[in-house]
Amino acid sequence: MVNKNLVSCEPIKRFFYINEGLDKMTGDILNSFKDIASNSEPYPAANVKEDDSKYMVEVEMPGINKEYLEVIIKGKDLLIKGEKKEENREKGESYLMVERYQGSFRRTFRFASELNTKKASAEFKNGILTVTLPKTKKEKTKEVNIKVN
Repeated sequence: MVNKNLVSCEPIKRFFYINEGLDKMTGDILNSFKDIASNSEPYPAANVKEDDSKYMVEVEMPGINKEYLEVIIKGKDLLIKGEKKEENREKGESYLMVERYQGSFRRTFRFASELNTKKASAEFKNGILTVTLPKTKKEKTKEVNIKVN
């Protein structure tokens, strides 16, 4: 006669069961951090447009002085960096909340085509930086027959 009240003791199965639980728990924690990071907006916000001959990058930069902006092009990369200086605060002022960004920032954009650095231009107007990046003209791929020896 078999006693049905006995619990099977299989330590290997228990170990894997505990391991699965730990994997799920750590995965949930890591995913919550990933969700938090993915919800943060890049600063400064940008729109990137493309046509046959150029890319156009428009970047919102309210409250930033153009003297603190730097635009660098290298190969297929555009780097925009700068600094938003802290506003002068009166002594004794007490803030309940400070949400407006201040400090340094940098954004890098990588493009599929090489950029023509000689014809690139940037304009800063009404808090919007517009960078126009002409594409370089590459030779069209030619078909070549190679003799096999």
